[in-house]
Amino acid sequence: MMLSAFTALGIHAQKDSWLSRNLRKGMNYIDSLWENKADPNYIEVPKKPWRVVVYPKINEVSVRMNSDFDFNSINSEIWKDATQLSWSMHINPPLATYLGVWVGYRGLGIGYSFPLIRNAGRYWTVSSTGTNYGLIFSLRRFKTQDIKLDAHARFYDAEMDEKGVPYQSYAPIWVRSVFIDGYYVFNGKHYSQDAAYNQSVIQRRSAGSLLLGLSWYQSSLDYSDKLNGEFVAAANNIGKIKVQQANIGVGYGYNWVPARGWLFNIMIMPTISVYNRVKVTKYDSNYEFMESSDNIEDYGTWNAETHQWSNGKAKKPMPIDEKDLSWQNDVELWETGEEIKKTRWKLNINGRAGITYNTKNFFVNVYGQVHRFTYNHDNTNVKMYDWYVNTQFGIRF
Repeated sequence: MMLSAFTALGIHAQKDSWLSRNLRKGMNYIDSLWENKADPNYIEVPKKPWRVVVYPKINEVSVRMNSDFDFNSINSEIWKDATQLSWSMHINPPLATYLGVWVGYRGLGIGYSFPLIRNAGRYWTVSSTGTNYGLIFSLRRFKTQDIKLDAHARFYDAEMDEKGVPYQSYAPIWVRSVFIDGYYVFNGKHYSQDAAYNQSVIQRRSAGSLLLGLSWYQSSLDYSDKLNGEFVAAANNIGKIKVQQANIGVGYGYNWVPARGWLFNIMIMPTISVYNRVKVTKYDSNYEFMESSDNIEDYGTWNAETHQWSNGKAKKPMPIDEKDLSWQNDVELWETGEEIKKTRWKLNINGRAGITYNTKNFFVNVYGQVHRFTYNHDNTNVKMYDWYVNTQFGIRF
């Protein structure tokens, strides 16, 4: 539809062509989603339907994965006297900054954010909104090697507790997410989410509304590169986590208009996941990442068919010397199987806040959004926070 609308601009002189007539019908239908449905005393539908927006964007994705160890699976002299052992990996790369461009006709639009720093990833958004509904699709993919580690262990006569230790993984950790956010506005004649976040209409008087939210969230966390075997071992041999969630919730949004042209919005929507599917991929390795030694005997070469070293042993300890990276040439990591677990009733939170100022054909807007997702599999728990702040400069034509 967006491409068709752009094409219509290029052939506007061909007023009597079949293509022009049908494109105009499509654009008139998009207009009808707003016109004659909103109360003009509360919501103004601009005469100029097109908008181009340029926005700097700050985004952060914070992933925290925690694992309690299964002592039956640990064969290590280091941890043999431990009575409790837990480990946490916090994937928290530097704030990602983007320069974004968004183009739209009424409530329909598409945007792309260009990364301004290394490893910030790619960010796409597609939105379609009307008087009583909204549907937003976003796609994010990035990699990082900057993480923080927490470790807690209790022994018979001692305790270890380390938090926030900076660490850089040997290989990238990939995070991918797809988020489809749909909502229904019960008081669509008087209250508009669009006025606060994509400016397809203008809120002229203060109003609020209950909102019904439906969302689909899908993400994956992949740190299964063979050089990240330490993390795989620490996560009970899990190297990939894929999650799918369907959420439903009821929230409330309010637009406050203190003076003409100004708009302040806040929206809070807690949601419950009615479908939560987690698939994990497990791995094994020829190294014992939970064991290290400064006197490693000659293990010989690795046989991938028998999964044994030349000396008959299945695993080789890590060298204590952190500068000795020769082991990276010999390490192997292979899949041992997949496990799927379905649960329900996970509580997630979706919150927004924004400030907008409108002139006749221009607008400026600042808004932020935060998503919180949780999922777990046996002894491994993952919490993901995804938030961003946009500053938008737009023109209507």
